[in-house]
Amino acid sequence: MIIFAGQNSFMTYKELEFRVIDAISGLYGQNEARSVQRFLFACFSGFDPAGYLLKRNEEADEDFENKIILAIPRLIEFEPVQYITGKTWFCGTELSVRPGVLIPRPETENLVMKIVEKHKSREGISILDIGTGSGAIAISLYLLIGTARIEAIDISEVALSIAKENADENRAVVGFSQIDILDRKASEKLPFFNVIVSNPPYIRQSEKSLMKRNVLDFEPETALFVENSDPLIYYRAIAGFALSHLEPGGELWFEINESEGENLQILLKNLGFRHIEIIPDLNSKPRYAFAQIQ
Repeated sequence: MIIFAGQNSFMTYKELEFRVIDAISGLYGQNEARSVQRFLFACFSGFDPAGYLLKRNEEADEDFENKIILAIPRLIEFEPVQYITGKTWFCGTELSVRPGVLIPRPETENLVMKIVEKHKSREGISILDIGTGSGAIAISLYLLIGTARIEAIDISEVALSIAKENADENRAVVGFSQIDILDRKASEKLPFFNVIVSNPPYIRQSEKSLMKRNVLDFEPETALFVENSDPLIYYRAIAGFALSHLEPGGELWFEINESEGENLQILLKNLGFRHIEIIPDLNSKPRYAFAQIQ
């Protein structure tokens, strides 16, 4: 029995698995608890999945066991496992994440892959990521397209620091700038691009009651929420900026609130964009928007 971190408990990796799941399954549900446990172990063990299975019944490494035991109370408080481990994976790339930066989601991976599928063979394409956060979109586009010129902006100094760290770690050449896209004067200095992509804040304040504690209590509110009175504030600003900063035939890509697809479509049409599409995610929910300028 473990009394405190550092005590030799002679627990196996498998026994530690059950310890984590037993501690949090009542809070997270059995399936999510198992997913959290697997993520935690993958980050802290350093083993590949096959290697871990071979060691699962062996006595756990003391340092690994200490990390797991210290993580359990944090998980019980609903702290995201990505903040506990300090990392996540996005489009196959390991990224650092810490409080102050939004944890990238699988839905956003799908947005990146849609852009990659369309432009992976295009030489010298220029792309701007607005509201880059951890740098997930910008870094992945650089790594997956290869010849692209990538720039990224964010209002948060903390986020930009983490994004630059992630770019350096993954040898991704991305130009980062601290710019508030709502400040038209500040954004005007940016050059022209072939593609502008953004996953801006889009959750209404009234939708907070639908959110889980691990999001509400830990992730940056400014990266998530908008006022009920103007849920498209960032989309309007970004689309207006895109009109003067996209090359002819340039593309605008968004991740969106599933309830705002029709309103965004009207906004983009009124601004003069063409070929506007609202695209479903893997769960058939309206999740992405695409548009072009003349």
